[in-house]
Amino acid sequence: MDSNLIRCKRVTKEDYEKVMAIFPPSEIYNGGDSLPDYFHMLIDMPNNEMYAAVIGDKFVGFTLMTTVDDGRSIVTRLVRVSKEYAGKGIAGIMLKWMDIGEPIYRPEVIWHKITGNRTHSPLLQLINKGTYNKISEQDFVVYDTHKRTLEIKYNVIENENQSLKAEYIDVNLLGQVLASTDHKHYLFPEDEIVADYVPYRAIKSNAPLIVSIRTAVVVSDLSCPQRTLLSISNCFQAPIGMVFIFNVYGCLSENIKEHLILHFAKFLCRPMSEYIVLRGISIKGTSWTFLDSAVEEFGFKRTESYGTGVVSVRRRIKNKL
Repeated sequence: MDSNLIRCKRVTKEDYEKVMAIFPPSEIYNGGDSLPDYFHMLIDMPNNEMYAAVIGDKFVGFTLMTTVDDGRSIVTRLVRVSKEYAGKGIAGIMLKWMDIGEPIYRPEVIWHKITGNRTHSPLLQLINKGTYNKISEQDFVVYDTHKRTLEIKYNVIENENQSLKAEYIDVNLLGQVLASTDHKHYLFPEDEIVADYVPYRAIKSNAPLIVSIRTAVVVSDLSCPQRTLLSISNCFQAPIGMVFIFNVYGCLSENIKEHLILHFAKFLCRPMSEYIVLRGISIKGTSWTFLDSAVEEFGFKRTESYGTGVVSVRRRIKNKL
């Protein structure tokens, strides 16, 4: 498609319905689309910008751009194109909008990053073509349950575990962990941390960007880096039900149950649907034995319908040397 036919428009809160009309959210990610619930939270965050591809007065494409890594990287998230214009190159046009001479180009940005589903994403093809380079790869497992089941199981388990070694940490302490050479070696060996599907460099300045109003961060054994476990959770209401994203870094062992207790304490106080999906995400090659056992106690069962992992890639912005 001729890019001259497409206008790039900065999306505002008033454009919510137009954005949602681009593609039915119930048909995205097997009903696990976060955008309907996340839209207003994300648009209020200073490092996020939303853009629409417009033909005439119709929104035919959408992309969310998140700036990370001290302003040196832009992450493309939640891309969608209307069925009417699928396969006509609109997604590719939007991906190039940050290149020199394009609508959202800025000279300080060096890298363009994307994270996608390893099973269903075209990113692996882009890696094979040399368009993007892989920067990290994570496995994930998916479990599901019902609200009432989780509430009952949680109350029993929480009452049996009154003394927890795991603890919540705030943005400042998360920043210290990201800056710690000792902890990086065990927690972030690729020098990347992917939280809520956004790839960040493991640097202190990214901590305030990782933590949103939906985020909880829990650690245990912080004084012993080789045994430290750090977990980050986010949640959103999707068409399929409530989705709970659980990123885990470090020593995945029996202490994972304490982390779940603290994360669920934050999660259960929110309004939620009857059906709940939990996505556990960790580094490639993770053994899920301890998490399998822990979530089973909370009433979750494995489901295999969402793929097997995520891959994060990057490319240098065009004409940046």
